[in-house]
Amino acid sequence: MKNKITVLHLIDSLPREGAEMVIYDLIQQGDRDGFEILVCALTRGGGIAEMLEGIGVPVLILGRTSAYDLKAFRRFISLIKERQVDIIHTHLFSSHLWGGLAAILFPGRVLFRTEHNMSEWKNIPRRVIDKLLSWRTDQIVAVSEPVRGSLATRCRIPLRKVWTIENGINIDRLKGGGNPSGKLSELAIPPESRLIGCSAALTPKKGHKYLLDAAEIVLAKREDVYFLLLGDGELREELSSSIKDRGLAGRVLLLGSRSDAVEIVALLDIFVLSSIREGLSIALLEAMALGRAVVVTGVGGSIDLIRDGISGFLVPPRDGPALAEAMGRVLDDPKLKERLGRAAAEDVLAG
Repeated sequence: MKNKITVLHLIDSLPREGAEMVIYDLIQQGDRDGFEILVCALTRGGGIAEMLEGIGVPVLILGRTSAYDLKAFRRFISLIKERQVDIIHTHLFSSHLWGGLAAILFPGRVLFRTEHNMSEWKNIPRRVIDKLLSWRTDQIVAVSEPVRGSLATRCRIPLRKVWTIENGINIDRLKGGGNPSGKLSELAIPPESRLIGCSAALTPKKGHKYLLDAAEIVLAKREDVYFLLLGDGELREELSSSIKDRGLAGRVLLLGSRSDAVEIVALLDIFVLSSIREGLSIALLEAMALGRAVVVTGVGGSIDLIRDGISGFLVPPRDGPALAEAMGRVLDDPKLKERLGRAAAEDVLAG
């Protein structure tokens, strides 16, 4: 006889990124005395896997090679049986698919899903899959109201099936301090420089191409500005080449995925997010809580989060010149930068 309910969180991989950090915070701040918690990554681990193991949470990596990897799927089914999983909690599309198929095979299991992204990117087959799996899903949570709306309009999932629970952040994680001058020295940045940064996966939906367009405009006029890009992903080599081709090497730094990302964000004069689509960015919430002035594209949950001109600037997506103009306004007006940062922190910390 089991003493605890077993919950399995399922996700594609576990790099130090937004949806993955949501899983960590849910577990780290949740009731681990009343529940047995497992985390399974379909493909690979990463920084969040190490963090989870550090707090004693088992992490299992299936090593899936494709969506049709039957050996990995059989390992997944065996995991559910052997660990006597009661609740499958899925995150992101691939895990929704595999978790949904497992729930069909095991009718007694509860299937819970968190939708982290807008659904505009989904093609017709994926929208159909989402709709079909929603019939077997016990509850869907959207991380922002626009995400909830996109599930209804694009995937035809009834709104009664979807709750909105907005992303939150662990404020304790933002407490640290660090050594600002030491961090700048480590990055080979002069101490009086002004810093603009972004923390986002290097994937197409984050719109880094448009951020580089903006950086090129800003850096052509300002010699004391550096851009710091935190995060990793499939576009790293492409972005690295683009930075060199634009003559921005040394002024735009690809820093990768780092355990000290929060310390670096705390150094920024401006936090920028150039996303083409967005659910509700954890990195943006953290930057606002740290009192950074923010310039972000008006997509997804950012639209409801930012009071344009008061707690940050909203600009159109896919528009490098608009990003550059908004960043220039903040760089030219220290009082505006302070005012935006203060309002951003007040909004986020007030909940």
